[in-house]
Amino acid sequence: MNQNRAVRGAARWGAPMSSFKTFLAVSIGSILFGANLAAGQALEPQLEGAELIEALQAGGLVILMRHMSTDSVVPDESTFSQTDCSTQRNLDADGLEQATAVGAAIKSLEIPIGDVLTSPYCRCVDTGDLVFGKATPQDQLAVFDVLTGDAKAERAKSIRGMLNTPPQGPGNTVLITHAGALLYTFGLQTRPEGIVHVFRPAAYGPPGYLGRIAPEQWIAMAAASDSE
Repeated sequence: MNQNRAVRGAARWGAPMSSFKTFLAVSIGSILFGANLAAGQALEPQLEGAELIEALQAGGLVILMRHMSTDSVVPDESTFSQTDCSTQRNLDADGLEQATAVGAAIKSLEIPIGDVLTSPYCRCVDTGDLVFGKATPQDQLAVFDVLTGDAKAERAKSIRGMLNTPPQGPGNTVLITHAGALLYTFGLQTRPEGIVHVFRPAAYGPPGYLGRIAPEQWIAMAAASDSE
């Protein structure tokens, strides 16, 4: 549909222009997300492997991480409680083992870690505790599923701001969240669970995207470093 024709149509039917512009932005964004996901992801990594590890060792970056592997249980909405782990989807045995191994790998690679902020959901808090030894829950890192379109856009904007905030101190900030946050912020890959995306905060404009690391890659790179 021609955009000008669509705008005229919205005005003729009495739709508020601000609402129509929001609808149009969400629609275009959905189309772009679909195209980007089909191609892999929207952002191209600047660094890989040892170069990405060296950047992390220098500190000053922000790590956006999805929680580790979870079980396939779908929570019962009638009994779900954000403060009761027994009502939620939690880390499975693989996720618990993986988190411990990734934490050991990051320590072995001597990557400095500052604040670790997580979704209040148990699978994210547990990931933070097991991988980094700490976790501070933040509501803005919670799931996107229950949000309206406008609320999702605002939440994504908030997380982009977190990605563009330099760490306090010499380490790297860690944000542990859910698939929706990865998708709605920058159209990032969400698989496998436990995937990490690394950003460099920028003085002007959006944060720079450096690259991604899957859980098994942490372990492989730590093993290779130990054998040198």
